[in-house]
Amino acid sequence: MAPTKRWREQEDESETDVLDLESARASSEHRNKRTRVSSHGPSEEGSSSDLTDEEVYDQQATQHMTQRDAEQLENAPAENGILESVTCTNFMCHAYLEVVLGPLINFIIGHNGSGKSAILAAITICLGGKATATNRGQSLKSFIKEGTEAATLSVKIRNKGDSAYLPELYRDSIIVERHFSRSGNSNFKLKSSAGRLISTKKADLDEICDYFALQIDNPVNVLTQDMARQFLSNSTPQDKYKFFMKGTQLEHLDGDYLQIEQSIDRIDVDLAKSIQDIGKFEEQARQARNLLTLSDKQESLRTKIKTYGHQMAWAQVEEQERKVASYDQQLQKADDAILEAEHDANESSGAFDVANQAFEESHGLADELQSSLAPHRDQKSQVKQEQDKVKAEAMSLQTEQRLIKDHMKKAAARIKKAEDDISEEYRRLEALDGGSHARRLAEIEEKKANVDDIKSRIEEHNSQYANLESEKNNVRKAFENSRGPITRKIEEVRECDERLNSLLKDRGQRQSAHHPNLPKLLDAIRNDGAFREKPLGPIGNYVRLLKPQWSSVLEKSFGGALNTFIVTSKVDQTRLSDLMSRHSCQCPIMVGNNDLFDIRNHEPDPKFDSTLRILEIENELVKKQLIINHAIEQTILIENRAAAVETMSEGRLLNVKQCYAHNIKHGEGLRLSYGWGGGLVQGHISAFKGTPRMKTDIEYQISSCRNQLQKLKSELNDLERTEKERRNNVERCQQAIGRHRKESSDLRLEMQRAEDELEGLQDALDNDAIEEGRLDALKEHLTEAKEELKAHQGSYEESVVSIDKAKESMRALRDQLSAIDVEIAEIEAKVRKAENKISKISERREAALRGKNSAIAKIDSAKERRDRLKREREDVLETVTLWTEEASKISPRVKVDEGETCASLESKLAKLSTDMQRWEQRLGGTRQQIADDALAKGQAYRQAKEQVESIEKLAQLLKFTLVNRKDRWKFFQKAITARARVQFMWMLSERSFRGRLLANHKEKKLDLSVEPDETKVGKGREAKTLSGGEKSFSTICLLLSLWDAMGAPVRCLDEFDVFMDSVNREVSMKKMIEAARCSVGKQFILITPQSMGNVSHGQDVKIIKMRDPERGQTTLPYGNTRTVST
Repeated sequence: MAPTKRWREQEDESETDVLDLESARASSEHRNKRTRVSSHGPSEEGSSSDLTDEEVYDQQATQHMTQRDAEQLENAPAENGILESVTCTNFMCHAYLEVVLGPLINFIIGHNGSGKSAILAAITICLGGKATATNRGQSLKSFIKEGTEAATLSVKIRNKGDSAYLPELYRDSIIVERHFSRSGNSNFKLKSSAGRLISTKKADLDEICDYFALQIDNPVNVLTQDMARQFLSNSTPQDKYKFFMKGTQLEHLDGDYLQIEQSIDRIDVDLAKSIQDIGKFEEQARQARNLLTLSDKQESLRTKIKTYGHQMAWAQVEEQERKVASYDQQLQKADDAILEAEHDANESSGAFDVANQAFEESHGLADELQSSLAPHRDQKSQVKQEQDKVKAEAMSLQTEQRLIKDHMKKAAARIKKAEDDISEEYRRLEALDGGSHARRLAEIEEKKANVDDIKSRIEEHNSQYANLESEKNNVRKAFENSRGPITRKIEEVRECDERLNSLLKDRGQRQSAHHPNLPKLLDAIRNDGAFREKPLGPIGNYVRLLKPQWSSVLEKSFGGALNTFIVTSKVDQTRLSDLMSRHSCQCPIMVGNNDLFDIRNHEPDPKFDSTLRILEIENELVKKQLIINHAIEQTILIENRAAAVETMSEGRLLNVKQCYAHNIKHGEGLRLSYGWGGGLVQGHISAFKGTPRMKTDIEYQISSCRNQLQKLKSELNDLERTEKERRNNVERCQQAIGRHRKESSDLRLEMQRAEDELEGLQDALDNDAIEEGRLDALKEHLTEAKEELKAHQGSYEESVVSIDKAKESMRALRDQLSAIDVEIAEIEAKVRKAENKISKISERREAALRGKNSAIAKIDSAKERRDRLKREREDVLETVTLWTEEASKISPRVKVDEGETCASLESKLAKLSTDMQRWEQRLGGTRQQIADDALAKGQAYRQAKEQVESIEKLAQLLKFTLVNRKDRWKFFQKAITARARVQFMWMLSERSFRGRLLANHKEKKLDLSVEPDETKVGKGREAKTLSGGEKSFSTICLLLSLWDAMGAPVRCLDEFDVFMDSVNREVSMKKMIEAARCSVGKQFILITPQSMGNVSHGQDVKIIKMRDPERGQTTLPYGNTRTVST
């Protein structure tokens, strides 16, 4: 049987179907010896010595078949390597096709077009075979169903038992999927039994097929429909021989042996060249040895150079050791300087604490004074407003008084004129007479009355104009005043909207809260390795606010402190400042230290929330700076303003410096602290309008900002509504003034007409020289003028009284303002005094702080110097250790001659080295170089010699192995041929046929000699003289004989009975089933268009009947197989 590349565990010791190369190697010598004993071929014990080589092999094959038939092993399914199912999607003319295969013998039957051959083609393509191997198409595109763009194939391979392939990955089954499309894309997927993707490499699929010996490309193992027809009907002896060689893998082994022969020929050519090079290597090694002998004559000079070199090495070590001793003295002085600086720092820290306490007390007093100043200013403002009001009233009364005086003068003038007119009228009436005169007088008086009426209407109308103008000015002023609040409110809405957008954009990143170049600065700090300690900052990045409702108050209170960076030394401060300047990102810098202090006894009552308690601070240094600069441990937080004032007013609370509370307006706050003398001082905290810099609940911030934005927009709408109403009022006033002006124009026209009529009558009266009734009118006019004068005199007296009262009120208010101004001046003087005191104390505090920082800087500087000395000492000490190790490698420690230094030794060594270099230049290199060259050339000669000898041995071994392999290949060829020949004869005899399998390996022919009638004597008939059924039956026997000689676990055959009649088909079916059962554990997939009704079968046979195709349909229904098992 043909050799295979995979070792498979034999299920039965008696069934030796696989002859493995490795197992054959152990018995090859013995077999070859037995082969050489007889010129006729191998013989086994008990056989006759006069048998031919072919007869011996036939005899062995016959014994094997007889033994196998006698044992009658049960045909049990293989645990792995067989196919469980095949699935096709959009493949050929099938939309979906699935076939579940039995583990042993499978007959796939059905009419043409039902998908029988598609199953075989799918197996070939899915397991890596070429499209041309199916004889159904030249490329994968031709297998895709019409109307679709891609096809999918899936084959499930059993993977159980001890010899399963990677069972920890694939489990009980290996699912192979292949996808290909019309665009030319094609890929493989290897999945476990659970459907998990394991690999997509075709190399892994090839390895699996090789492991299970699934010979998909073997034309004998997978015989397609066209190949089966050619093999059964039209195959020549040469074709049958090719099928035989390929199916048994003998052709593949023959090709491998040919490549080995070519490799051996190349080795022989290279070996001949290498033998010629050995002489050259030998001559080079001899010359190098001679040069080394000549170099050894200067050994005394080398010894002296070596001695000086040793002393020079240890002289350098002694010099570094003296440096270490010097650093020890400097370190002692540095420690003394640190102790002194720490003492100065403690004194400076105490002075700063005293100055800071005085500063806080003075600041509290100033706050208290400022707070007391506010009520006085409010009172002054109220009095001033009242004074302005009284002053305006007084001015209005004076104006009215002046008008009354004018009216009195005018009334007196009219009285005098009326009296003169009456006198004149008396004189004139005496000279006039007549009735027409009286009528004209009456008409004139009527017209005069009309003119007076119009005049009074005009005066009344004109008096309304001032009111309209005043009302228009007031309304316009109110309208103009409404623009300011709207502009400010729009700005507040814009700022709030930008803050909301920033929160939504950053989502807590807080980048927009800082300088735009801050990320560059932080990257520069991270990448700068020169800092003694990495700066911390901005401080806001290390603080998390646990109660977001205090965000605005605390952000405003902390101010720029949250943008501050903290360093621990003056050197780091300078370096950080340079980085800030370089990246155009200036931020405050504080210098601190890592000393810890206990604040547990300095915190307020636990019932209060303090700033420290609602903050989660990630770094102790940040926490320390906030405690020092903002007293966060002694700042309590009370949300309700009234409750905060009440709490702080009850008396000075223990460990409480100040209190923050929420103000009425959103985001604003109130600061309460104890002033000088224990009084309560209040300060306003405006709303923080920037992006929060502390970490907090971003969703709360967003929600709060949205509520604030909604509230601001509502207020803006109210203001805009008010502005619109005031604009309408302005327009209404302007319209009223326009109407008033039009009415004034109409009245003037009416007045003009009345005066023209009066003037006409007067002219007529003058013409007639008759005037009657004028005297009465003049008397009446005189009476009215006197009454008007009397009324004006009464009004004048009332205005005098009112003006006196207003002046008295103004004097009282002026005195009150003076008293308030005096009080304000006194308080402001105290405030200025307190501020001057604060300024002086602040200067002392700043000086103390500078002194403290200077002292800390001195400590840092002293520590830095000590650390630098330590590092330098460590470097020198490391140098001493390193140089000692290096010197020890040169020689043990030697004593340096007294008076010798590195320079003197170097000078002597240089002179001797110069002499040695001249000698070495003559020789062409140093002694070591010459020795290394001699050693290298000697080794090259020996290696070349050893390599040639090794290659010679390898070539001899390869030649011997090749001869051995070829002998074994011939043995395989004869044994397989004999087994197929005997199996062929046995199968023919089952139908009373007689025949032989004629194999000519020299001419590469394989033919059949069959005699259908075994009673006839003779050599038999050739295949071409047989009938169609006899020829098909004989060829089937040949194929089964070849299959018996193969080791593949799966055998496939398509339409094997196409040329058989019913008798031959029935016998062939029976023979195929019997042969399949004899191949224990092998899986057979046999395809036939005929029915299986007349064929008896057992439990190991599964018949799969394909559903008949519906003519004209383009898409087959889902699930188009029906399995019949018996």
